[in-house]
Formats: sequence, structure tokens, C-alpha cells
Amino acid sequence: MNPDPSDPPAGPSGPVPRTRLVADFATPTGPVLHGATGSLYGVAEDGVPGDELLDALDLTTLAVKPDGGAQHPGGDASSAVAVLRRNGRPRGTAGVAFVYLQDLFASWPYEDVGIDVYHERLCEIVPPMLTEANEGRLVFVPFNEPDWIWYALKEDTPARFDRFMADWTTTVRLLRRLAPGVPVAGPNEAYFHGRFLRHFLRRARDTGTLPEWTAWHELSPKSLAEFRGHHAEYRALERDLGIAPRPVNIDEYANNRDLSVPGQLVQWAALFEDAKVHADMAFWTAAGGYSGAAPQTNVPSGAWWLLKTYSGMTGTTVAVAPPHPDTPDTLQGIASLDAGRRTAQVLAGGCDGDFTIGLEGLDPELWGAAVTATVHRIDWTGYEGAAGPPVVLSRVTGPPGGLEVHVPQADRMAAYWVAVAPGEAPALEPPPWCGSWEAEHARITSGEVARQGHPGEGNGFAASGEHDVSGLNMNDSAVTFTVEVPAEGGYDLAVFYSHMYGRGAEATEPQPAQQVLAVNGAERFLDYPSTMNWQHRSVVHVPVRLRAGENTVELSKSGAIGTARGEVALDKIVLTEERPVRGSYDGAFARRDRAADGTACEDPVFDVYAAEDRYHRFTGAERGVLLGPQNQCVPVDLTRPVFLHAGINRLRAGAARLDVAPAEGPGFIEVDAAEAVRSGGSCLIVNDFAHRGHVIGWNGRGAGAAIAFEAGGGPHALLVSYANGERAEGHEYNVDIVTRHCDLVVNGKPAGRYPMRGTWTWNDFWTYPLIVDLVAGRNTIAFGNEDGPTAEFERFRIAPLNP
Repeated sequence: MNPDPSDPPAGPSGPVPRTRLVADFATPTGPVLHGATGSLYGVAEDGVPGDELLDALDLTTLAVKPDGGAQHPGGDASSAVAVLRRNGRPRGTAGVAFVYLQDLFASWPYEDVGIDVYHERLCEIVPPMLTEANEGRLVFVPFNEPDWIWYALKEDTPARFDRFMADWTTTVRLLRRLAPGVPVAGPNEAYFHGRFLRHFLRRARDTGTLPEWTAWHELSPKSLAEFRGHHAEYRALERDLGIAPRPVNIDEYANNRDLSVPGQLVQWAALFEDAKVHADMAFWTAAGGYSGAAPQTNVPSGAWWLLKTYSGMTGTTVAVAPPHPDTPDTLQGIASLDAGRRTAQVLAGGCDGDFTIGLEGLDPELWGAAVTATVHRIDWTGYEGAAGPPVVLSRVTGPPGGLEVHVPQADRMAAYWVAVAPGEAPALEPPPWCGSWEAEHARITSGEVARQGHPGEGNGFAASGEHDVSGLNMNDSAVTFTVEVPAEGGYDLAVFYSHMYGRGAEATEPQPAQQVLAVNGAERFLDYPSTMNWQHRSVVHVPVRLRAGENTVELSKSGAIGTARGEVALDKIVLTEERPVRGSYDGAFARRDRAADGTACEDPVFDVYAAEDRYHRFTGAERGVLLGPQNQCVPVDLTRPVFLHAGINRLRAGAARLDVAPAEGPGFIEVDAAEAVRSGGSCLIVNDFAHRGHVIGWNGRGAGAAIAFEAGGGPHALLVSYANGERAEGHEYNVDIVTRHCDLVVNGKPAGRYPMRGTWTWNDFWTYPLIVDLVAGRNTIAFGNEDGPTAEFERFRIAPLNP
């Protein structure tokens, strides 16, 4: 029986034994693979997401469509290979693209044109992909989910199986003639079918058409319980049939309730890392967001920090004993040991309440008399909310032979990272006070509570507490929270929300929404950017001042100041004590990139987060190289302010520890849409949501816009504020946003073509950051695209990079 959603979940009575996970560092299980970092259609274009995000991920696989395939507007194989070449590790030598060849078709499920026509199409699309740049980077997947598409194999009839195997045999032989040496993956079923797989492997063995990679999908909440059994059954089939072990790629895994959620993703990663298989997160929503890890081109979510931390585990994995193996939504984990760097790490999560991590088996001869374990929390920020670095919670020092790390009041949606280093470390300042309140437990007026993203509905979208509040569209609609805080002062109020106002029955175009925010009766309007749909959650932040003790926070449709525009669904609010903003990055766990020959680069790379576009001060190093959003690699003097764009900024610096804090610097040079010079049909369009009420539209295909301004010479940050609401229509469940491209010409010289991902609507504006070299005095920058339309531009901001 489900509890009443208006009541908090009931807890067990009496004392509860502490949940305990054990990492045994004396029992290695093999080199760290990072196999779970892949994504199906997570990369939409070369540059979407940007390298500021992808460079930190050890991309072993991506799953994509053939070049020019009609299934989706983005995600071509050659674009993915270009990304893998820059972001694989060791640099340029790792990462392959699994090419779903049937994604050449436009319909879903694929139109069944017959095998002869399919072969004709393969003869057209395969040879152009066999370029020198793609050599060694492609794996062809000839059939996708044949257990229900074209063949209905799950009906388990001999005639259907024989038809599939006949087509498999001729298709693999064709591919090997067209593309000698390019591996094939299959059978690529929607679910693991052991009986079918035995027949498939036997027939493929006997016909000489065994795939070089074995692939299937794990797309059920039950997979968290069943995958290890599936993998063991498959390996037993190989042995029984005398087949040499194949690498495995689970080229679609997880549900909507898992994607974006660190506490869910760590459970999947633990399964795949333990089995040493590769895996790609599934594609349920929109391309280019890296399955919920990349809300915007260079902006990370909590899921990105989970994948980055996982990618940063080096050396070998070690044995981990969770309290409840193969049990969904329970504490699971991964642990690694790098003896060369004298670092050990544990990544765990998946449960509520208190838990303990036992660190056992660290060798005192290597580690010395004491080790220090620092505990961090990687928070969930929805599918579209920006996330800062993991929050440091606690630190414990003890003997290396056995150390107990306690994590109190864990959040099931968060993951927890334990970084272990030799010796003692100074005590930590307590983290900022933080409290969370669920919308479904607040006082609700004219709204509805709905259950979301629970195990019985895997493809429901994740919600904190598995519930949200929607239908807040009446004049008296309100959600009223009673909150208690420990002290009077300033707090950050984070509101977890979602909406797609204007894409339903509303008599308006898609646009941002509002609510009236009342804090202890003081009202203001709170603006909400659009999200992909009514459950695709994001976060907005607003500073508030609260008194010690009880306070009231209300989010409503209307108030004394008027009626808010639109409608949103609410998930929860979080209050965090305001502290001076600063970041600290430990060089021991920074990225040590390697060149293609395997040699280590001299200085580590720090993935530095900025909450907003502004200047920052660094301590810990005097010189560095800002790698830049488009890999410009600009030397910077760290004794002076450095401009960082919002999101991730890669800095290479020789520092044992790098501390970062906001700083003052020169103001922006700002050029609005109305100040640009337009030509060839580019025009000024009224837009009430733009910075000053206008955007540059109908730009591209010969029409262009240019800005002129005075500036000092040298590298400058250029921030382009744009909207792109274009979509392709017709897919059953994927939102096919379209990337638009912009060609830049700086002072008469071409400066590159840049992809600008869809922003959900024409009334939501995102920022695309670049670095450009300017001359002292008068500068001009032109924006155009001879091949198609650009996005719409509302303003341009320019700032010296390192004044």
C-alpha cells in the first residue's frame, strides 16, 4: 500500500543498524575501465556538449547514427569520432563510436523496407564514413532491438529466428566487404534473452559471422538486480560454445528515473565496472545533453560531477562488499587504488539515512602510519540545473589498516566520494548549514500531488521524494513551506521546478514562467526558464534573508503584487547558509593527462567551476594555461584576475592545491541587438523576453550581423546570448532540438564555426562562451552562416581575459 503523499514516509521503529559498505584495498580486481561513461546521442554535434565538459570524462564509447542518418537531426558518427579523438584518454588513443546503422531511417520504429533495400542503403552510407580520421574508431551495429523491431524475436518462433539469422548473416558479410576491419556489434536486443542468445551465438559461430562486440540493452529498474546474472550467463554461453571472450557493450542502459541522478548512476556504474564491460546511457529525451549530465554546452549538472569523479578514479579497482548486492536503490559503490600516486578513492550512494564505509587493506609500508579520508557529497540538481563541485562534508584520520568513514543523513539521490591520501590533514571548517523541504509535504492550495520516477515506473522522471506538485494554474494556487533555520542571515533559496508553458493548451507561444515568491510576507516575482517538459527538472537560485527559527516561504500564482505569468510544477526547495564563494581543488586528484605515447603531461588540469560569468582570483600557482571552451590554450598570469565563464573552465597549472574566489575586474563591453549592423535581410525582431526587448533574427543564408567596439588588444572573452527554438518533429518520445551554427569573422579574419544547441524556446536565452583575439582600438565581429540560419541573438558581452 502506498503512503498518503501528503505525509512523510514512515520510518522503522526502534534502533536501526548502520548500513555498511566495505572497500578492501588489498584485493585488486583489475585496471579501472570507466566503462559506464558512454552515452547514446549524448553528443549531438562536435562541440555539443563542449570540450570543457567532455575532456574530463574518460569516454570509452559513444553510440550514434551513421553520417546523414534521418532518425534524428544530430549525432553523426564522424562528429562523435572527432570528439573522441580530442577527449579520449590517453589523449587521442581511446574511445570508439557504436554506429546504429538502422538510424539511417526516419521512422520509429524503423520502416521495414526489406533486407534488400536495407543493403542498398548500407552500400550508400557506409563507404563515406571510412575516412582516415575515423579509422579504428567505428563499430557497426547492424540491427537495433531486433527482438521487437522488424523480427519480433520475443515471440520465440523458429521462423522469425531463421529470418533474422539469414538477414544477420548476409548483412555482416556485406559490411565486412564494404568495411574490412571495422568491428560489428550485436545482436543488440532491447532486453537480455539467454535462450535466444545461445541460438544466435551458435548460428553466428557456424556461419563465420560472430560479432566482434557483444551488445544488448539493460533498460529496466530490475536490471540493477539482474545484470550480474545476465553477464555471468553470457560468459558461460561463450565457454559452452567454444567462443573466445568478446568485449561487451551495454549500448543502452538506465531509465529516466536514473539519468541525472548521482545516487542512481553510481549503482549502474558499480555493476558495469565490476564486470569490466562498457555501457552507454540511454537516449530518452534530447540529444546533446549527455543523458542529463550537460544542461548547457559548458554547464555541468550533478550527474556530470559523478561521471567526472568516476573518470578520475585511477589505477586498479578493488573488491567492494555492499550491504545488499544486486538490490536496486540500495547502497552500492566502486573503489580504486593508485599505488603510484598514493591515492585511493571510493564512490558510493543509493540509500537514505546513515551509512558507513569501511576502508580496509591499505598497506602501511606504502601509506605510512596514518591516512586521511575526506568525504564529499555530489548533489542532484535535476536534469537541467547547474551544479558546483562536490560539497566537502567531513574528514577523518586513522591507521591505514582499517578506517571507518561515517556518512550521516545521506540523500538517496546524491552520491558520496571519499578521497584517501597519506598522512594527516588539517581539520575542516564545517560545511554551510543546509535544509531541504519537499513540495508534497508543504501546505498546498489548488494543486495536485503526483508520484514520479519510482521503481514501478522506470521511465517516469526523477523527483525528490518520488513526488511533485503540479496543476498550480489557479489564481489561488500556492505551495506554502514552513522552514526553520539556525540563525538570522542570508540564505540561498534553491527551487527545484519544471515547466513547458506554452507547448500545451495554453493560448501563448512557449516562454519562461513565473511565480510570486513571498518570504515572510515580502513578495517578489520569481522567473523560471523553460525546461524540456513538465517533469524535466531544473533549479533556480535566489538570495533571501531569514530570521532565526521559523519562517514562511510561499510560491504562488498570484499575490498583492499581481498575477504571475505561466505555470510551473514544484519538487522541493533547499536553503543553504550563505558563505563567501570560493573553491578549492586538490592537485592529488586533478587530471594527469597523458600524451598519445603514454607519457604524463607535466602539470595537472583542474576543472574549475564558476557559478556566473565574472573575474576570479587564484592562489596556489602563479602561471597557468586556460584551455578555453574551444581549446584555445591561452597562457594566463594567475597573480592577476582571470575571466571565467559560467560552468567548467579547464586550467592547467603546477599546483598542489588551487584555490579560487570571485574577484573584481573591468566591466563588460556590452553590445545589444539594436546596436548591431545588419545586412542582407538580417533584421531586428521585438522580443519581450530579450535583454532590451529585441533580437537579431532572420540571420544567415547570406544575411549577417556585425558589432563594432573599442577594446584593448589580446585575448578576450566573448559571451554570445542567443535563443534557438528550432525542432524537428515526428519522433515518438525524443525531443529533436536542432543545433544552429554560427560563423565568426573577427576583424576580417574567419575565426571558426560554432554550434549553438537548442534552448527549448525562442524566448529563452543561453550564453555561448568563446575566446577571441582582439587588436587595440577599433574591432569588428561578424556573425553569419552561408549554409543555414543562425540562432537569434539578444546581446554580446566582451571582457579582457587576464587584465
